[in-house]
Amino acid sequence: MRPAHLVPAGVVLVALGAIAAAAQLATPAPAGKAQVATRQVAVTAAARACPPVPGGGSGQVAFIAGSPAVSAGPATGTSTGTGPAASQAQLTPLPLAGTQLQIPNPISATQSGLLSMLTTPATQSASKKTSTALQAWSVTATGTMAQAMEAEETTSAGLASVRCGEPGSDLWFVGPGQQGGAAQIQLDLMNIDALPASVYVNIITDAGQVQADGDTGITVPPHQTVTEALSSLAGNASVVAIEVRTSIGRVAADVSESSHGSGATASWLPSTAPPSTRLLIPGVPPSAGTAGLYLVDPGTTSARISVSAITPQGRHQPLGPQTIDMPGESAYYVPLSPLGGTATLELTSNVPVAAGVLVPGSGLGAFTTATAPITEQAVVAGNTTSSGLGVTVVLSAPAGQARVRLTEVGETGVAASPGVTSSQIVTVQSGHTLTVPATPPKGAKHGSAFAIVITPLAGSGPLYAARVETQGQNTVASIVPAVSALTTIMLPAVRDSYAAISP
Repeated sequence: MRPAHLVPAGVVLVALGAIAAAAQLATPAPAGKAQVATRQVAVTAAARACPPVPGGGSGQVAFIAGSPAVSAGPATGTSTGTGPAASQAQLTPLPLAGTQLQIPNPISATQSGLLSMLTTPATQSASKKTSTALQAWSVTATGTMAQAMEAEETTSAGLASVRCGEPGSDLWFVGPGQQGGAAQIQLDLMNIDALPASVYVNIITDAGQVQADGDTGITVPPHQTVTEALSSLAGNASVVAIEVRTSIGRVAADVSESSHGSGATASWLPSTAPPSTRLLIPGVPPSAGTAGLYLVDPGTTSARISVSAITPQGRHQPLGPQTIDMPGESAYYVPLSPLGGTATLELTSNVPVAAGVLVPGSGLGAFTTATAPITEQAVVAGNTTSSGLGVTVVLSAPAGQARVRLTEVGETGVAASPGVTSSQIVTVQSGHTLTVPATPPKGAKHGSAFAIVITPLAGSGPLYAARVETQGQNTVASIVPAVSALTTIMLPAVRDSYAAISP
């Protein structure tokens, strides 16, 4: 056995005393009590990842970066920064791991503060037998172009189908399993970093924990994508909850579900807020069918969950006084009766839970999930009123009145005048939900795509929001829960500290 090397206590004290003396000499003592505050700095780098287009082929990304408040005016190229480092934004391919492809060149966004609709070309195999292949895309921005950045994968009409998500180390998804109508479930793992990531997939269903031995320790190489089929793991389940966790590195992840096999239209299951004892799920509109609430209790303690709906008429309990009781390490489904208009659900629980809602519509339906309150502003890039689609913004103020500025931003090269072309201020009463119609900005070509910026004004209470697109009266085409798009971040204070001395 290797002998342990012990340091006498006196030596440690002497060393600590020397460090303290050095710190005092290096840092002048303040005249009074030290005031150490956080520091607000501008966002100078941002990254997202867009999943492969289902079935392969070309796609389209709605991209906006550098908010109108940040930009002094339209830019003539990608360089919009005022400092020594030029601002830029671009899409870069993330090919499937292990494939030999003809990689297309990066795609650059060209305007700061305006919506760009960027076409991602189909990827061709490098083999003699040319064919298209699945491929994801990373979205990166630096300088002022990183501020308030948002990107979404869209349909050909410019309608957002899935938000391009941030990479992380612990991501959650909750929705139907195969017995709940999801015949195909696919997980896309995207690594935008220069180091490999090691991913573990944890699955919980209404039958309990699933042993997914084949989905542990998945290696996602740098700047590549790994796709996993999860249908068989949720084959007998009505509800499936998926946790994507990394032990090394980080990944962005997306889950798509389809109701009738691989040829059916896929619905994207957005990631939900991490498990918490309080969740708010914005943007649950009326529909022709019954919406469903999907829940997961990932811990070992049983959950007791209360549900309230924040509606245009105020709060009410859609399930009455009853609570939802579910055992630990299980998932659960609750059908929702009509909520009295478009609503936000508020869930409170004795233990952390995660949740999402499926609203019947085109394909499997449209999903909305729990989100955090909006800080600074939120941006939904891909919106359109073409082909009879209607756009509404759902705003909820669970605690305190909120005053909100809604801004429509035109597409690059389409709006008659660049920058912000339409804006309004609305008030949401405390404990209520307000639904506001959105239209393309003045000067935009009929049917063109446009972005929506949602900005809580100073003094507003917590604000939750979502963008809902409908086809006709009752068919829900798309729901995008609004997520903060920051222009600044707060850096924690740095204090003098002592380092431990180890043998």
